Amino acid sequence: MNRPLVVLPGHVVQPEKLMDIAFDVGREYPRWRVLLTESHDESIWIQLARAGDFGVWALSWNNMPAGTGYLDHEGVRGAVFVARGALTHERAPLGCAPHPEEVGAGKGFCFDQTFFHRMHAVREAGPTVTVHVFASADLDDSQRAAHGSPSLGLGLP
Repeated sequence: MNRPLVVLPGHVVQPEKLMDIAFDVGREYPRWRVLLTESHDESIWIQLARAGDFGVWALSWNNMPAGTGYLDHEGVRGAVFVARGALTHERAPLGCAPHPEEVGAGKGFCFDQTFFHRMHAVREAGPTVTVHVFASADLDDSQRAAHGSPSLGLGLP
């Protein structure tokens, strides 16, 4: 897993590649799970890596309220991997009825900038931990350069 993701200038990373990253990080859950339990603030998420317009976060759903509201990912592509427990993932295409799906440990999903969805932990599945990877879907070369390094090093503990 300790390999960098290199993004060429002007190249937009496809959601499927972000899913690969989420799976790689999520499979390393035993190595970084202590970071969630040792957090000294009241947050229930931690940032595992960040570079430019990319970010990787881990989220513990144990103390979450009922779940997220509907999330609009305009301008962002991403992926979610369930490292532990399970989520109910409900996608809501505009003009269509919501489509709920249970996503268990070892599974995930990716999305593009048109995605509209909400999630909540499946309580019966026990404690839930997820990995979220996001990247801008619409930065041009000048914006990408202004955001910093074009690589995301995944040198986690």
